[in-house]
Amino acid sequence: MGILVLAPIAAFAQAGSGGAGKPILFYSGRSGNQDLYLLPSAGGVPVRLTDHPAADTCPAMSPDGTRIVFLSDRGGNQDIFVMDRYGGSPTRLTDSPETEEHPAFGPDGSMIVFVRDNGATSEIWIMRADGTGQRQLTRGSWRDERPFISPDGRRIVFMSNRDGNYEIYLMAADGSGQTRLTNTPWHEVFPAWSPSGKQLAYALNKRVGGRLEADIHVMNADGTCDLALTSAPGRDENPAWSSDGASIVFQSERDGNFELYVMNADGTGQRRLTTDPAWDGWASFAP
Repeated sequence: MGILVLAPIAAFAQAGSGGAGKPILFYSGRSGNQDLYLLPSAGGVPVRLTDHPAADTCPAMSPDGTRIVFLSDRGGNQDIFVMDRYGGSPTRLTDSPETEEHPAFGPDGSMIVFVRDNGATSEIWIMRADGTGQRQLTRGSWRDERPFISPDGRRIVFMSNRDGNYEIYLMAADGSGQTRLTNTPWHEVFPAWSPSGKQLAYALNKRVGGRLEADIHVMNADGTCDLALTSAPGRDENPAWSSDGASIVFQSERDGNFELYVMNADGTGQRRLTTDPAWDGWASFAP
């Protein structure tokens, strides 16, 4: 199967309070298979971008909005692919016996940071946007995951369980100076930079009365001034900021299964964007 292209693009001009009407990129199992989708931030009918019997997951868009990097097992192993915003044949960027995860572009689109998982451990790597120059940044007997390069290109935030439970860490873009930002008995996961680079959003994941709960938090980039933005039952996870810093999109199971939600950056105005019995998640605003 190929790529589904262009027909409903006029829908992306639809205005909405979240992200000033920017479309939202995500993946979903609503087709019976995991594929990539775009929808207007005001909600509406998502536009399917991939149509392949393999699983296409974890998309991220380039800063100029022209390319999407994502994961797919269409080559027999989960590797990193890139494609045009609305279609074209995906290009495979990695081809290793290990499992690639969590790709994301750097602020100028020239680099991609990602995770390479050997089953026992996972490490953070970086490469050029064409797949060349692959270089390992972290090493250890633990799991380092979900990296994001800061808006100024100088730092990388990530999650790691190196100290027993998942916490948020910072390091320089070359892998040096790895520093722990959070320190709780719970799991701090899915960190994301604000556009200014002054704040980080993340999910704090814990067990309450035998059930798993997670809420979206924000904190300063040095780990201070932590504030919870959500408190709904179930898990709120995977926050991502709009380019103007005014909105945060996230996935939540508060209404029974994971759907996309958006809120103002101070936690007000929370509203649901998708309604489907399948899983919708891993959302980000598209430039």
